[in-house]
Formats: sequence, structure tokens, C-alpha cells
Amino acid sequence: MARVLRENHYTGSVPSGKSHYLFFGEAIIVFSIPANKNIAAFLRCKSVWELSRLWAPTGHEENLLTRAISWATREFKLIEPGVDALVSYADPNAGHLGGVYRAASWLYLGQCEEARAYRRRLDGAIAARRAFHSGKRGLKKAEIEALGYEQLMLPGKFRFARGLTKKARKALAHRQQELLTHKDRK
Repeated sequence: MARVLRENHYTGSVPSGKSHYLFFGEAIIVFSIPANKNIAAFLRCKSVWELSRLWAPTGHEENLLTRAISWATREFKLIEPGVDALVSYADPNAGHLGGVYRAASWLYLGQCEEARAYRRRLDGAIAARRAFHSGKRGLKKAEIEALGYEQLMLPGKFRFARGLTKKARKALAHRQQELLTHKDRK
């Protein structure tokens, strides 16, 4: 399963922390502890996990991913009953707009800040910032550029959340309203 995701998911990776892999038909759904340690505070929930990977082969049956998300959310509640909410992200840079989350009744909670990435001048290949900052020593911007890359600022990911408890659903709905109100004031 991890091999399939590394070979086929657009990120080419799997989460490094504690994770649960679920299967629904041909779909693979992975829940993991979020890399962002502040997401629970942002969502105003105590315990938050992330739907960190979602994949199905090209040409899969219609609505498979939405059904997989709905089913996996119910299953996850049985596996980790103490979790209040789930968060996930749709990456517009990969053509993902979050329709499957909306269809599965997740709440849209805005767009994250723009993301830094690097493009290799030689062939235009894009590398995520974390590719240069993981491991024992992260590279500085000048070192990355010396390797033949130029920095890009890409649109941020779209954030979606799903409350697993009544209290969390209420907190997320309130947070969504705050974000919409704040957006209207700009």
C-alpha cells in the first residue's frame, strides 16, 4: 500500500508519523497525525487527525473517492474514538479543488497561505520546499539556487474539515463562519 502511494500519488510520498491505511474498493485512504502542530488550535478542537493521502487508479468508478471518504471517516471514528475532527487539503497546483470533500459534506475552511517551491532551471521540474529541508541539515535558499533551482510562490492548498463529535461540528461551523465574515471584510 505504501509502495502503491509512493509510485502513484502526486506527492510521491507517504506520511512519516503514525498512520492508518484504509481501503475502499480500489481507493486508498490514509489518516495520520498532522504535520501542522497548530491545526487543532486553528480548528478549535482538542484532537485532530489529517486525511493525508487519498488515491484511486485512473479510470476508477464514478464517485469512488467521495464514497471512500465518507466510509473511511466512519471507520476512522471506530479506530480512533478520541479524535474530535479531521482535516484535509486539496492542492490546486495539482489540479485538486476539493470537490470530493464538499460532496462528502466536509466544511471548506479557506485557503492556506501560498507555498514556496523550487523549479529546476534545467528541465522545469518542481520540487517542494520540504525536499531541501528534511533530514539532518536543511539547505539555505542560496544553496538551493546554487543547485540550479529558482524559488516559486504557489497558491496555497484549500483546507477542509469534518467534525467527528457534536462539539467539534459546532466549533468547525463557527470557525467557517468567522473565516467567511473575515473574508467579506477584506
